[in-house]
Amino acid sequence: MRTRTDLLGTFLGGWQISGVLTAHSGFPWTPITNQACFNTPGNQFLCPTRPVHYLGGGAHEDFTNDTFLRPNGNFPGGGTAFFDITSNAGAQFRPGIGRNSFRGPRYQSVDMALAKNFRFPLFSETANFQFRANFFNIFNKLNLAPFGFNTPSTTVESQYFGSAEPDNGGLSGRVIEFQARLSF
Repeated sequence: MRTRTDLLGTFLGGWQISGVLTAHSGFPWTPITNQACFNTPGNQFLCPTRPVHYLGGGAHEDFTNDTFLRPNGNFPGGGTAFFDITSNAGAQFRPGIGRNSFRGPRYQSVDMALAKNFRFPLFSETANFQFRANFFNIFNKLNLAPFGFNTPSTTVESQYFGSAEPDNGGLSGRVIEFQARLSF
């Protein structure tokens, strides 16, 4: 269609397509507890804090949506089975769990764009009209929202710890955007 100069070649030839694949291993999150507070030198208590120790042992490392849609996700039996939250409670201690040390649900998306430039010599020799369609998450893949700080998903004592809580929800599905631009 490139060499055709008739009406069919004008409309069917010269389309441009582009795409972007975005893949994350999972958004980081930090477990917290509301049962053990940190006593500062000024005798003020800071809550929530991070647990003292990660006990590990039996926690899974699966970052698919199915994992985070089941109760407690990678932590079967709940968060209190995997974290020490009471050692030195009320005393001055430093949390042993690093910030953003766990991964939440994976994120995968394919975005695409389809564009066509048309010469538009009405205004000048270099004038053209561009039609563009942008497709975000074109395959409409479910991507769960990242865990927020101090939410039931990150609170060790919560029944929703390690899972996409009922009100956490998903990120947007397929979005289609159309654009038209005249440049001269």
